[in-house]
Amino acid sequence: MLTGDQSSSLTNQAAPAACDVERKGGPPAELTVAQWAIESGWGAHAPENNCFGIKAYSGCHGRQLLPTYEWFTGKEAEAFLHAGDSRTLSLVEPLQERPDGRKKYHARDWFATFSSLADAFAYYQGKLLTDRRYAPALARYRDDRDLPALIRSIAPFYATDPGYADKLIAITSMDVVRAAIQHARNGGSRS
Repeated sequence: MLTGDQSSSLTNQAAPAACDVERKGGPPAELTVAQWAIESGWGAHAPENNCFGIKAYSGCHGRQLLPTYEWFTGKEAEAFLHAGDSRTLSLVEPLQERPDGRKKYHARDWFATFSSLADAFAYYQGKLLTDRRYAPALARYRDDRDLPALIRSIAPFYATDPGYADKLIAITSMDVVRAAIQHARNGGSRS
């Protein structure tokens, strides 16, 4: 069950913005809303309008050093720390390790800032449409409309959390999410 603030953020901000992204040829609104929900805690944590956990990139509006969790192999952890620039990394205790050898770390990393929430949604749309890692999955989705398959194809590139796809799929199945998206697709009119 969502709090009143979470429900308001979903209905008044995320769902309309996600439907706008979808109308402009972006990913389905369900995927966008689910990623917004996970990455921002249903709108509660979007520092400097970064509601998608977007890492700092060349030319971004600004950047901020924030705590996060990452799953890294030893080589990936070494490369992360080698990048320097105030990044930090420490293993989560008790140790959590996946079968592929990745371990869970507490990290501090640079995240992008956005001048507005609309700018964050626009950047997110552009990233998914132009990044070669996402293009094949989006093309398949346009043909088959298999949302879980799209999510499972995109998730490993978007986040290091091994449960990320399952979390996204669970959110897209929530009645409150479906209702908010349908409401936004109807132009905000009550159906």
